[in-house]
Amino acid sequence: MIEAGLVGCGNLGRAHTQALAEIEGARMSAFCDLREEAARELCEQAEGRYFTTNLERILNDQRVQAIYVCTHHDSHAELCMRAAEAGKHIMVEKPLALTVEDCRAVGEAVEQSGVKLMTAFKMRYYELVLKAREIIPQPLMVTMQMMDNRWSDEIWANDPVAGGGNIISQGCHSCDILRFVANADPLEVFAVGGNYYTNTGVADNLCATFRFEGGVAGNLVQGDASCPPMTSKFFLQAFAEGISVTLSDRFCTLTIAENGHEARVITGSETGLLEENRAFVRAIIEDRPAPIDHVDGLLATLMPLQAIASARSGCPQPIKSVLS
Repeated sequence: MIEAGLVGCGNLGRAHTQALAEIEGARMSAFCDLREEAARELCEQAEGRYFTTNLERILNDQRVQAIYVCTHHDSHAELCMRAAEAGKHIMVEKPLALTVEDCRAVGEAVEQSGVKLMTAFKMRYYELVLKAREIIPQPLMVTMQMMDNRWSDEIWANDPVAGGGNIISQGCHSCDILRFVANADPLEVFAVGGNYYTNTGVADNLCATFRFEGGVAGNLVQGDASCPPMTSKFFLQAFAEGISVTLSDRFCTLTIAENGHEARVITGSETGLLEENRAFVRAIIEDRPAPIDHVDGLLATLMPLQAIASARSGCPQPIKSVLS
């Protein structure tokens, strides 16, 4: 039995707890939160072994093999490093961290300790995202749009320290999917946008063009100006010679257009959370690398950060060379 400890008993922590409950051979058994009542409530609902406000209790618990980090973004790096030093495998909610330096520090801690770290990019496991990638494994161009309704200035995700704002908080998801569907690593980015109205000063809306290895072109539209009803919050298109795929309706509708054929439409559902948890548990049991690791997490943070830097400077910004 894989026993896991949860740090951060909010909505995402609750969702991961429920997912583990559906996986044979795994369970969330220890619950930690600064709010003792939140930890107690979720522990009782999940029939866990204990709840605590003291992280050290979970880190020192020999029965706990994995730690789930589901806290505010600015605490991810420290919690991941402490978990790695304690020899615990790690599932960390996106983004891995808010800075490149913190992402690197997490990666070094994970590699030195030998534990497995998985960055929780559940969209890679959406059934129709996988289908789109199967249909066009080597695209020429990819467009990714994630436009939300206006975020309140008061929420923690719009705090420049705790959350980083929409372009980083949700843009890491978009950039990971853009890279995943492009099936290539990004070389550089040019972007326009920035802070239009959010009082905390974070970047709130942005358009970016990425140049990927192999000449693949990628476009990103990210922000919280308004959620478009026709495409929905999540919208993606991929193009190859004579064929295109379009994902709309929160990635639950896939339209395939191929020259000489009538367009085909496939419908699905929002999958991902359960599948990513299964993949994480399987990696631990089978002693295999995590399928979405700290390098993926680093790139998903670096891409929006460099896009923001490009928008501010008015010049293209490197991506891959930053890693060397």
